[in-house]
Amino acid sequence: MKNLLLFSTLLLTSVGAFAQLTVKPNGATDSYVYVKDQILYVDGAINLAMNSVGGNQEASIYLRNDSQLIQGGIASTNTGNGYLSVQQNTKPTNAFAYYYWCSPVGNPVNVGEIGGTALPMGNQNFGLSNIYEDKNTDIGEGTKAAISANIAAKEGYSSPLTISRRWMYIHPDPSTEAEDTYIRINASNGAPAGFGFTMKGVNTGDATTNTATTTLDQTYEFRGRPNNGDFEIPVAGPVYTGSGPTAVDAMMTLTGNPYPSALDLNQVFWEPGNEELNAIFYYDEDRTVMSHLYSQKPFGYGVWVPGDQDTGSDKSTNTPPGSYVQATFFIWKADGSHGGTGTPSTRTANNKRYAPIGQGFMFVGGDTGTDDLVTIKNSHRIFKKEGGGSIFFRPTGDESSDNDTTTQEDPTSNRAATADENIDTRTPQLRLYVVFDDALTRDMLLLFSRKTTDGYDRGWDGLSPGGMASDAFFPIGDDSAKLPYVIQGTNFNVDKQIPITFKLKKAGKIEVRAVEEINKPYRTAYLFDNVENTYRVLAKAGSATSSFTLPAGTFENRFFIVFRNPNVKRDTPEEEALAQEEVMKNVDFFQNNPAQQLEVRNPNGYTIKSAAVYDMTGKLVINEQNLGDDTKFTFYTGNLAEGVYLVKLLTSEDITIDYKTIVRNK
Repeated sequence: MKNLLLFSTLLLTSVGAFAQLTVKPNGATDSYVYVKDQILYVDGAINLAMNSVGGNQEASIYLRNDSQLIQGGIASTNTGNGYLSVQQNTKPTNAFAYYYWCSPVGNPVNVGEIGGTALPMGNQNFGLSNIYEDKNTDIGEGTKAAISANIAAKEGYSSPLTISRRWMYIHPDPSTEAEDTYIRINASNGAPAGFGFTMKGVNTGDATTNTATTTLDQTYEFRGRPNNGDFEIPVAGPVYTGSGPTAVDAMMTLTGNPYPSALDLNQVFWEPGNEELNAIFYYDEDRTVMSHLYSQKPFGYGVWVPGDQDTGSDKSTNTPPGSYVQATFFIWKADGSHGGTGTPSTRTANNKRYAPIGQGFMFVGGDTGTDDLVTIKNSHRIFKKEGGGSIFFRPTGDESSDNDTTTQEDPTSNRAATADENIDTRTPQLRLYVVFDDALTRDMLLLFSRKTTDGYDRGWDGLSPGGMASDAFFPIGDDSAKLPYVIQGTNFNVDKQIPITFKLKKAGKIEVRAVEEINKPYRTAYLFDNVENTYRVLAKAGSATSSFTLPAGTFENRFFIVFRNPNVKRDTPEEEALAQEEVMKNVDFFQNNPAQQLEVRNPNGYTIKSAAVYDMTGKLVINEQNLGDDTKFTFYTGNLAEGVYLVKLLTSEDITIDYKTIVRNK
């Protein structure tokens, strides 16, 4: 028998919002709330009482089909021994594949608790006893489940769900990738609320038919008391292991999304008091390699930074999406060093802002020698289905586009996203691949924004995860305290020289490619070598001119990304036409006659050397010089006679933009 609460029927078709929520059995009859494809919003505390243990309706709240639970208001303390049930899947996975997790629930009963003792209140630790296997005919539909088993053997399996406990680790203190910085928790409830944990996947089959080298899509069901409130995560700045920016280790803390809802990382990053947070690292690995050995398993960390703070009222539009560089796969050793080679990962860059349920990642501190706490808050929660802006960190972003989105501030709204997430809203940028000996590839990103400088710009500059014996990075900071970055924001100037450092363990070939150019404010990018006085065009595909060899060593203050080649006196007519077409496409004019002004929109920040306006007799009526790189210019036209005028803009790269406008001053 079961008692499906009356209001839960409404939750199947509309959003639920409650001041507080209590779900408990009606005598011997189970009671539960089943939420399908919706948001359940509770402004206060949640109290859950367990249904019959092991029954088909053991949990008190079921979140299914992308449903999420958001708690707002004050940081209310959840209580009771009942369970919230929520699911997440990994595809592909196998018994050799690590994923980084952060549980949305905790175990409400302390280990060794004596019957009759009051249950602990608030957020609780997590362990394997809170992971269940979906036992319904249609996975993801229904309430049937069984607690997972765990074994000491290296490889778990899917039928029945049996997880290897020997790969369960936490990394709760800021430190490096060295093996001894991880703490094994086995099957204990050893993962504190708000902190992440590592867990390997499972193979198909069972104890007798376990197929070790197959992959599958595995669904994990988390059951326990829902997490709520604030979580304080320690972070620390990078540490110098020698002299110069090449001898620096990033300090990482394994955390993640601690809630049974999506988490807006833009809000987390820009929360007052979280200034020590520099970047978020996403773990990635080559899951086609069927090995448990450090010496054989290529993996690394991708780097995400948010860019601008989102100050808009609707935080669900994925604007800005932030910026991301892919992990370089390489092989780590127990001491944190690496050996061997691998291939770069291939992930889309626009789906990292909203961390989905269960997602684990590393917090990375910024200032060297500084320890601090980063706070994750209820106010950072958001209803965002997995899709264009929210993807559990899998090797491919193949989920369908997101549909319904609701922010915590508007819990009863249920409407389609207004932003077209197929439109690239990223800032002007240049993505580089630096390839070493046709083996290792370092993904690097230059962002061009008037809001940034040549120095460190928080939110725009992302520290390098390091780890490669041969590597490349942007050195940022004072000469005495430079640090290596793989993402750099800077304001564009055609005469700018942006230093890039190469470090080679042994003599070898380097190739620098421009693999992606978004809304570029320049015509051509070059790699300038100030020793040989050469300018190599950064082409999208490999070419003879983009590769060169260097001896072993570190090369600082020698190579620069530049945007002007003094040896190129002029372009061919075809190149000139293409460059002009590119600029014309990105500069807009509007004659605002009611306001008596001509408005010029320059979203890519081209540097405008001059602006001239002529009447139809050829007379110069407006002449402005050195307007700079503002994104909007206005020119007063109230003193001009009515008629047609020709507008000419000249950029710093001597590209002319023509526009005809009609002035009416009535």
